[in-house]
Amino acid sequence: MNEEHLYRISLPEDAGPHGDSNIEWWYFFSFLNGDKGGRYAVMASFFRVGEFEIGKGHYIIHTLIDLDSKKRYNFSSFDSKVKLAMVAIYLPFYLLLHPTDTRIWRLYKKLLKGDIPAPHTMLEAAKINQHPPELFYGSHRLRFKGEEAFGFDAILKEKNSEIELEFTPMKPVALIGGDGKPDDLYYYSTTRNSVKGMIKTDSKTENVSGTGWFDHQWGRDYSLVKGAGWDWFGLMLSDGRELLLNQMSPGNPMANVIEEDGRVHFTRNITFQKIKYWKSLKTNARYPVEWEIRIPDFGIELHVEAEFPNQEMLIIGPIQAIWEGACKVTGREKLADGTSRPLDGIGFMELVGYAN
Repeated sequence: MNEEHLYRISLPEDAGPHGDSNIEWWYFFSFLNGDKGGRYAVMASFFRVGEFEIGKGHYIIHTLIDLDSKKRYNFSSFDSKVKLAMVAIYLPFYLLLHPTDTRIWRLYKKLLKGDIPAPHTMLEAAKINQHPPELFYGSHRLRFKGEEAFGFDAILKEKNSEIELEFTPMKPVALIGGDGKPDDLYYYSTTRNSVKGMIKTDSKTENVSGTGWFDHQWGRDYSLVKGAGWDWFGLMLSDGRELLLNQMSPGNPMANVIEEDGRVHFTRNITFQKIKYWKSLKTNARYPVEWEIRIPDFGIELHVEAEFPNQEMLIIGPIQAIWEGACKVTGREKLADGTSRPLDGIGFMELVGYAN
């Protein structure tokens, strides 16, 4: 457990934005089945960045994955305040630390000239309301519901696709790390949600339903602008539990096991072993897309593998690209009586820092 801190997370206050943070994000993923036979995964992250409350910038990345055809559609948009912060603060700071990084020099010069590098687009407008918590990023929206701002509705609207989803939590909020501050950032999740909604593309419209995950993190941290990375796993087991696993580079690893009743078991005693890599033709990054993970304190051994290798996403900024996508998990858990049982499930894997 990390050292004690005075602030304690509570809803609905902490569902909304935090002005004293320089980085904050609201993140979700879901696995969905359509009424016309389609199988999908959807991910989105709404970022809010900036050193001061005045001038906060807004950035959204989201993905629609067709699990049947193994195709994904990535979207990345930011507002003028993010662009200004990149040019005035974050890219100069990074280039002081990495003066020979020619790719970031090219990005810096493009932004200075007013060019927006593909595939990114500009948000026309963005705002966040506190009461009730609502995020409006161009045509995209995330709106929390109820007195405790527990569940939420989301709309992701692009030129050729539209996604509408409703998340209803199936268990209590999980304070990650046991107290909601495992490292530099405050962190809570609802790791199992019932999800229903609609996915519309050029080819068809389907009503969808399935399960999903939600994270909210905020605080003061400079890992992204320094070019640091991490490996993150949000895994939903078929037995009703979830695993939130992470290792920072540099930093302490962590494992959280969220029980069916919402209790969180936390340990730093976890090992990650990279088994198989996939190399991107766009960035030349080598991403580890297959892992062996062991959590001795809980008697858990896992094999995590990407649903398909090419799930890279280009993003704006020093880290340039991430691997963010659907994965499947198998494994075994040793029980108190000395026997073991099999584990299986689905989830998302986030690999950051490999394209630097």
